[in-house]
Parts: sequence; C-alpha cells; structure tokens
Amino acid sequence: MIVPDLGPISPRFLTQNDRIAIADGLHAKQSVKEIAASIGKSFQTVYREIKRNAKPDGSYHP
Repeated sequence: MIVPDLGPISPRFLTQNDRIAIADGLHAKQSVKEIAASIGKSFQTVYREIKRNAKPDGSYHP
C-alpha cells in the first residue's frame, strides 16, 4: 500500500519533539512560559497540551 505524502505539517501544530520538550521542561520544574518560549509556541498552547494529556494523577506524558 502506498501512502501519499501529505507535505509539511503546519507550524501551528505541536510536533512530537515539542511534546517531549514539554515533558522534559515539566520534569525540570520549568514554568510553562519558559517551556513555551524554548519551543517557540504560545504559553496558552502549552497549557492546553498539558491539560489535554495529563493523566489522572496529574503527570504529563507526551
């Protein structure tokens, strides 16, 4: 089966590397604003990502 190349992903979406950087930043006790600045995204985007993907115990896993 041939899967068509859909082209580049829009920069408004978080990449897997962005999600890993968020998890690493949280583990290092960085603020959400510091994490957002380091990956070049708005802090609101990072807050939403953490809220959406937090486990019941409050931990974040990308």
